[in-house]
Amino acid sequence: MSAVSLSGCASYEINTQRGNIPGLYIRQELQQADRAVEAARQAGKNQTCPAEFKAAEAARDKAYDVYRACHTEEGVALANEATAKAQALCPPQAPKVVPPPVEPPAPKPAPVAPAPVAPPPAPAPTDTLSVAPASIVKGESATLTWNSQNATRCQIAPGIGAVETSGSLKITPAEATRYELSCSGAGGSAVSTTEIAVTQPAPVVVPAPKLCSPTVVDVQFDTNKFDIKAKYHAELKKLADFLAEFPKAHGVIEGHTDSVGDQASNMKLSQRRADSVRNYLIKNFGVAPERLQAKGYGPTRPRATNKTAEGKAQNRRIEANFICD
Repeated sequence: MSAVSLSGCASYEINTQRGNIPGLYIRQELQQADRAVEAARQAGKNQTCPAEFKAAEAARDKAYDVYRACHTEEGVALANEATAKAQALCPPQAPKVVPPPVEPPAPKPAPVAPAPVAPPPAPAPTDTLSVAPASIVKGESATLTWNSQNATRCQIAPGIGAVETSGSLKITPAEATRYELSCSGAGGSAVSTTEIAVTQPAPVVVPAPKLCSPTVVDVQFDTNKFDIKAKYHAELKKLADFLAEFPKAHGVIEGHTDSVGDQASNMKLSQRRADSVRNYLIKNFGVAPERLQAKGYGPTRPRATNKTAEGKAQNRRIEANFICD
C-alpha cells in the first residue's frame, strides 16, 4: 500500500533512518537538510564558523523533531531553513580593496552672508461679541460684552461707536437690534455680531367701571386639586371682611387651572375650585349665597406662562370680581 500511495510523489525518498523517523519513505527535504549539514562538516565549516554551523545543525534536528511529531509541512519548512543555513555557512571573503590615495580637499570658499530674513507677518485680529440677556421687554436693559486679540481699534454699530478693545456696556434698545463689533490691527481686521430681541410690554388692563377690589384672591391649588389649604384661610377672611364692609357688593368667584391635562378636565376642575371658595365663604362667614356666583374658566385665562413650574402655580388660582352698588 505504501508503494502504491507514494507512486508519482517525487518529494519522497527512501528513509535512511538518520533522523530516527520510522517508515520506509521520508520527505526528501529532511534528508537534503541532513546531507547539507554533513557536507558543511566535511568542508570543515564546523571549525571555520562553529557558531553558524551549530545553528544549522540545530535547525536540522528541530526539523526532524517536528516531522516526527507528525507536523509534516512544518517539519519540511524547518528542513528547508536548515538546508539554506548549511549552504550559506562561511561565505568566501571578498579580496580587500586598497583605496586610492586621497587628495587633499580643495580650500573652502569664503562664507556667503545669509540673505536677510523678513520679519513674520503680524497675527490676524480676533474678536467676540455677546449680549445678555438675549431678549428683553421694551424699557429693560441688557449688557453687551466684547473682547479682542491682536487688535488696536474697535467700534460697535449701530449707535455706539469707538470702544476699548475689550469691555462691557449697558444698552436699552427700543426694538430688536443686530450689533456688530469691528476690530482692526496690524494683521488685518475681524467682525463679530450678536442680536437682541425686544418685546412689547403687556398692555395695562384698565378695570371695568363699578368693579371694586379685590379682583385677585391669593389662593392657589396643587395640580389636579380643588381643596383649600389652611394657609389660605386668612386670605379668604380678608375677602369675607371686604364683603361685610360692602354689604351690597356681589360678583363672581372665578376658578382657573394651568395647562396640564386636557381642556374638558381642566374646565371641570376650575369649576370645583370656584365652588370650593364660594362654599367656604358661605359656610364660614355667613355670606348670602345670592351674592356669590362660581364660574370655572379652566386654562383659558392664564396669568403667567405655563412653561415653568412657577408660572403653572400662579395659574392654578382664584379670582373674584365684584360690583359695588
